[in-house]
Amino acid sequence: EALPARISVMKVTKDIAAQLFKYVKRVDITFNPFDGRTRSARELMNRVKSERLARSNPNMKVKTNIVATADPPSVSFEFIDGTKKDFDSQKFVVNEMLNDVYIVANNIDIEYEMEGKSVDD
Repeated sequence: EALPARISVMKVTKDIAAQLFKYVKRVDITFNPFDGRTRSARELMNRVKSERLARSNPNMKVKTNIVATADPPSVSFEFIDGTKKDFDSQKFVVNEMLNDVYIVANNIDIEYEMEGKSVDD
């Protein structure tokens, strides 16, 4: 019997999510709006463009690429330390992608804390 693909789940409140999104520099979302595989990409776009996240990180760039091709939808996150996290979003639900983003951002947060840095500087 196969194990679930996602075993680690990070419980994140809205306040913690807003804090962790301060470590996201850029989000690129590419999808064809007429393709049935784009649900997760579109939902993620709505979440990262929310007013709450925009207020927490006004420097975060969100680029939406609407295409008319049969390519699968994709989402790419770039963090302030240069780390990148790419998703073939048709294979993930939004919360799985966000959980992975929170894990990367939390690791950067820990590094910053250990180095005496602040994301707000």
